[in-house]
Amino acid sequence: MFYRSIRFKMTIVYMAVLALTLSAFSAVLYHYVSRSLYENMDTLLRSKAEGIVHAIGTYWEAERLGPNRYGARIDEWQGSINFATIAQRWVQERSKDPKLLDIIVQIYDPNGMVVASSKSTQGIASISEDSLIYVLYGNSMFDTLTPSFPTKRIVKFRIFITPAVKNNQVEYVVQVASPLSSIQTTLDTMKVALFILFPLTVFLTGMIGALLAKMTLRPVDNMIKTIHDITVENMKLKLKLPGTRDEIEKLAVTFNDMLARLDYAFTSQKRLFEDLSHDLKTPLTIIKGEFEVALKKKRNPEDYESVLRSSLEEVNKIIRLADNMLMLASFEAQNIMPDRKKLDLSLIIQGVANNIRKLADEKHIEISLSQNDNMGIKGDEEQLKQMFLNLLDNAVKYTPENGKVTVTARREKENLRIKVQDTGRGIAGDRIERVFDRFYRADKSRTGQGFGLGLSIVKSVVDAHNGKIKIESSPGQGASFIISLPAGL
Repeated sequence: MFYRSIRFKMTIVYMAVLALTLSAFSAVLYHYVSRSLYENMDTLLRSKAEGIVHAIGTYWEAERLGPNRYGARIDEWQGSINFATIAQRWVQERSKDPKLLDIIVQIYDPNGMVVASSKSTQGIASISEDSLIYVLYGNSMFDTLTPSFPTKRIVKFRIFITPAVKNNQVEYVVQVASPLSSIQTTLDTMKVALFILFPLTVFLTGMIGALLAKMTLRPVDNMIKTIHDITVENMKLKLKLPGTRDEIEKLAVTFNDMLARLDYAFTSQKRLFEDLSHDLKTPLTIIKGEFEVALKKKRNPEDYESVLRSSLEEVNKIIRLADNMLMLASFEAQNIMPDRKKLDLSLIIQGVANNIRKLADEKHIEISLSQNDNMGIKGDEEQLKQMFLNLLDNAVKYTPENGKVTVTARREKENLRIKVQDTGRGIAGDRIERVFDRFYRADKSRTGQGFGLGLSIVKSVVDAHNGKIKIESSPGQGASFIISLPAGL
């Protein structure tokens, strides 16, 4: 179902991550804007209050220098009445800056009595006793209060209180206040905008993410359709590479490689059963025929003995076939691990060559052996003997009479190099890669020369000893099997 698909899961995860990211961003943005607005408000209040304090200081300086300097009568500059009149003019002065229009100013004497006040002070409480005491010590302070209005509407005010000091003594207290309604309105508008844009952004981005996921996974859908069409009969069908040069293309390449390996395995398995059936049928047919001939009439003991010996020879072939098959299966399953011991490879080759000479003499084939000293190796003696026996036996079988088999063994740095060369028909280039396959015989006409498992065993033993084997051959020029094994002494 769709909700179980990778596309749906990718979209949900993408939207969840985006929602978390936008939530964090919105919270940080809201906090930053709120803090900036309040800091700007505090700066305006402080600026306004300091302007009033500066004006009071200027008044005191003018009073000290004398009123005639300013062209005023002395009675206009003396006493609290004169100051109250001037102060009232200060606090009611309208600023051209629109940010300062809503600021309310109040001036108190040290007893907390209002000396001057803006007209828009209705509902704002007088300075509190605690705040007055705190400011009389020469301190300034910010505060937020919620005064009560006759209309019972709730409006918060931001307040800044600062002293006007003369001769180290607080003469007046200046309080400036401004409603926070504009800030609150801005923040509320921002909340609404974020509340609307947040889900809208997540939804639209999720849809875009789903579309991108669909486009990204489209090659996978095509691969799935192709995979459904692949059966045992058409294993050669390949996936079309998307050309994206990404993980999906790597997946397609890997799957095509797997299909090639499976095709090779199925083909090899089919060929294995066909060859195995053929190679088993021949000795069984011989045994059956000899038994039928022996049972047609009574025969003397010598004839029965001959039949039994011939049948025993065919049975031994079947047993050897079964043993070789089990050995190859064990190598492929890695159940046979080499029993590594320190050995002299030259002695093993010498012993195998001596044993194979009996077979070579029947065909008048010369076996030439050339090897040097220091041929130490860590390996399994029985497996190495079987490897060289199969290799030399194969060389003798496919070398015509009066031919020659040459074995050379040399140490080259950290490796032992063994070359077995014959003067047989050779192997065609298109068949060289298959000579190590089970039941494969390069010369199909020589059906009596074995089951085609010898070189497969040779390759398995070489691989088990971490070695390498290669073939150099051309038709009519013989074949050379070159083995490289790591030295162990």
